[in-house]
Amino acid sequence: MEKNYIEGGLGEMNYNYINKTELKVSEIGFGTWPISGHGMGSADEQQSLHTLFHARDRGVNFFDTADMYGFGYAETLLGKVFKHHKDDVIIATKVGMQWDNQGNLRKNLRADYIRQACEDSLKRLQTDRIDLYQLHWPDPETPLEETMEALSRLVDQGKVRYVGVSNFSVEEMKEAGKYLPLVSNQIEYSLLERSPENEVIPYASKGQISILPYKILGRGILTGKFKGVAHFEKGDWRSEEEIFKQEQLAKSLAAVEQLRPIAESYGCSISQLVIAWALRWDMVPSVIIGARRPEQISESCADLNFSLHTEHISQINALFEQPDKQNN
Repeated sequence: MEKNYIEGGLGEMNYNYINKTELKVSEIGFGTWPISGHGMGSADEQQSLHTLFHARDRGVNFFDTADMYGFGYAETLLGKVFKHHKDDVIIATKVGMQWDNQGNLRKNLRADYIRQACEDSLKRLQTDRIDLYQLHWPDPETPLEETMEALSRLVDQGKVRYVGVSNFSVEEMKEAGKYLPLVSNQIEYSLLERSPENEVIPYASKGQISILPYKILGRGILTGKFKGVAHFEKGDWRSEEEIFKQEQLAKSLAAVEQLRPIAESYGCSISQLVIAWALRWDMVPSVIIGARRPEQISESCADLNFSLHTEHISQINALFEQPDKQNN
């Protein structure tokens, strides 16, 4: 169900509860993949630490990571920054992507791996409890009953407060929910990827499962700052993604330019408009924004007070047509 408007805009920072939890999270969540040095080029540690502190100073209290981001490095950074501020921040991490000494990844949601991975994450985060523990990707080789029973034990032991999933379909959410209540599903959702509107978002709304969108700014395409063919440094996975191919990118950028007058009518940037568009859903308490530099997170947290009008939502949706429902 869509909100009638974004109450208070993004203001000085609004906070919403993840459904069925006591976790009151900032509407802007900080995604740590870009500062992990894994998949988006190299990362400077001092700059990353400064960016994390800056985000907290701007009111961000929700930090999302995963054990495989930088093969533990992103969790270690968060532990270093927030070890003395555990009561001030909410940290979500993920499990299910196991790596070897060569950096090769494979899906693994077996009970024994989850137990060990949780212990490792707790150590890196320098905490005794994970606020939100998420299954990173479905593992077709492991029965969900085994996975969810392992998570249930971690909850009973006080090592995990709440359980969520990431990149799960409706059928996978239904199956997981048989064994343990799910509070959230973190999914790719943006103007460039609207297929969750077909099934995942409606199901989440009925089941009171919060949606935590990532890639909301389309890997930067939806910021209004890309001017042509993108060039990325070696090791940046974006260079291999279809959305950055010349023809597709040109089409997307043309649509983004048509967002500019709508954004100007609110006195905001294009990226701020896109964030407000995602937050229109009742079940979206926070959007995950990746940042490598302080100024990147500053723009997302900018002081805005506006109501996103229904006619503008319709205009925005028309610019980025929803994929055929059969393709969800």
